[in-house]
Amino acid sequence: MNNETYEFKPLSLMFVEYKSGDLLGFILAWITMLPILYVVSIFTVIIIRRDLTTIFYFFGFLITEFTNFVLKNLIKQPRPYLNEHRSKGSFSKYGMPSDHSQVMFYFSTFFILIVLFRYYISQSKLIQILMKSFLCVIAIIAAVLVAFSRVYLKYHTNEQVIAGSLLGIICGSLWFFIVHTILSKHFHYITTWKISEFLMIRDYTHIPNILLFQYTAERNEARRKNKNN
Repeated sequence: MNNETYEFKPLSLMFVEYKSGDLLGFILAWITMLPILYVVSIFTVIIIRRDLTTIFYFFGFLITEFTNFVLKNLIKQPRPYLNEHRSKGSFSKYGMPSDHSQVMFYFSTFFILIVLFRYYISQSKLIQILMKSFLCVIAIIAAVLVAFSRVYLKYHTNEQVIAGSLLGIICGSLWFFIVHTILSKHFHYITTWKISEFLMIRDYTHIPNILLFQYTAERNEARRKNKNN
């Protein structure tokens, strides 16, 4: 009989701890996983739509993650584990800057800039302003809640979260500027590559309302086929 003992550790990607009986902590434990859910959502959109803006949005996330990894291992500031019962071995031991805060503020900043400068929502100026404002406020609230959750759940200090948030804003702004003013000029050329044609990569840069465009195109195609039948 094998008497060997093994040490088991949880997959830390979705492993979040909160104080037992703490309802707010329970809610924030779910909120703190928003960056992971957002990554899955973006990847799903890439698979379905295959547009270059979303693909480069995801590339920006990878750059942001790499930046965070490098900074954490250069600064080497520990996480604020105040309770000896926490599962310290389940997470990276460095906390400066906060990864979740940086990633979420990157996503929110890039998203807000796309909404403000790229998307056309309605012919009504009032509805346009209201819808864009609503989307921007939701993005800001989501990022702030994730940052707050990291402090409340004691995974990071205030300074680590603030640093991560500021870096996320910087990364989101710079990457949007690069994509919007430099890379997007070459999107049409990229779509002509053989690999792009094989993967059906698309360029929606000059289509301000993608939902309306897709709805209209699909409706017209359905009507044409119905007439033929």
